[in-house]
Amino acid sequence: MEATPSDAVAAMLRLAETHDLRRQAETSCRQWIQSSAEEGDLNGLSPSDIQMVFERCALVFEHGILNYPFVETRLGLYVPDPSAVYFQGRRSIGHYRLITLLDGTTDDDYFILDDPKPAGPGAASST
Repeated sequence: MEATPSDAVAAMLRLAETHDLRRQAETSCRQWIQSSAEEGDLNGLSPSDIQMVFERCALVFEHGILNYPFVETRLGLYVPDPSAVYFQGRRSIGHYRLITLLDGTTDDDYFILDDPKPAGPGAASST
């Protein structure tokens, strides 16, 4: 029997669930945030200011640098935007990426914190 695209999606959903990739990413990201706060690298933000928002869990089967398939679990990092200029009242300040191999083994992770200051009056983010 030939595999279908829906079989591939079901397999990826099982992989993400079996290895609890979303929870794993959230836990690692919290550790990065805490460590960055202790080192004074949050640009004046408190860890409690930062909201983690799940963005995606995706299979990357061809990559410009890595020569093997992997799963990228990505969390967006946001701060509240009381002015509601930004999408959903949250201003993006960075992201966290967890890279896992297809067997669920963590390969790498990246904590990227952009300058958390707004760009200025009238600044808006793309949606």
